[in-house]
Amino acid sequence: MKPFPVKYAEAREILKETISCIPPKTKVYVVGGAARSAAYFDLLKKSLPQRDLDILLVGDLGKFVENLRRHRFTYGKIRRKNDIVLKKKIIPSPVSLDDYVYLDIHKSVERNIKKNLQNSAAFTISGFAIPLKNYCSEYRMKHLVSLPGAVGDLKKKRLRLNGNSYKKHPGNLFACLRFMSLGFTPPGKKEVSLLLEQLKKMEKWRFERNVKKVFSYVGGERKARRLVKRLGIKTDIFDIDRLRRAGSA
Repeated sequence: MKPFPVKYAEAREILKETISCIPPKTKVYVVGGAARSAAYFDLLKKSLPQRDLDILLVGDLGKFVENLRRHRFTYGKIRRKNDIVLKKKIIPSPVSLDDYVYLDIHKSVERNIKKNLQNSAAFTISGFAIPLKNYCSEYRMKHLVSLPGAVGDLKKKRLRLNGNSYKKHPGNLFACLRFMSLGFTPPGKKEVSLLLEQLKKMEKWRFERNVKKVFSYVGGERKARRLVKRLGIKTDIFDIDRLRRAGSA
């Protein structure tokens, strides 16, 4: 079992602390990349990269954060009403992001976890949730919550859009490139066109930051452009001005 790529023994103790901080009548789930990576590892015994723990909370966010702060979690860059990042160092003198456990906490507007996944997961392979209290258990797959078809698509490493949820974030085409670099089959041409139209809506500063992220993730600009070519896109999707002037794929 390999839940995330940090120093596991120390991180596991921090997760135990996190679980102890959950208030009564509050449910906390691991979602996003951390849930997907856990399911992928348990199904195929292979690892997918990830950075932090995306946490979905149904209940008392304020009390959960208060309890975590008592356990020496500190705030990250995001601190909004329903979205808060907290971190705790794994070693006394951290030098990189891998030396922390990051909790990217989102308070759900839906009390039903499956409905939340349906409304938020851009791709079916992102439609997973695992109760935090079961995340480090060898039996965590028994507690896995998933969208219809998500397990099959993850096993086959196949990218499919999940309804209209891709509209929630304009950068999902870049996410598609990152998945492709890991061997995932891209979505169909019609879905690629939908993602391309959304990409044009991203703020310029965010766009430029995401371009750098893609290049770093897939192994450089040349490899990124090869992936774009595989999608049949002729527009330069790494130049926001050209992209907005151009038509669809």
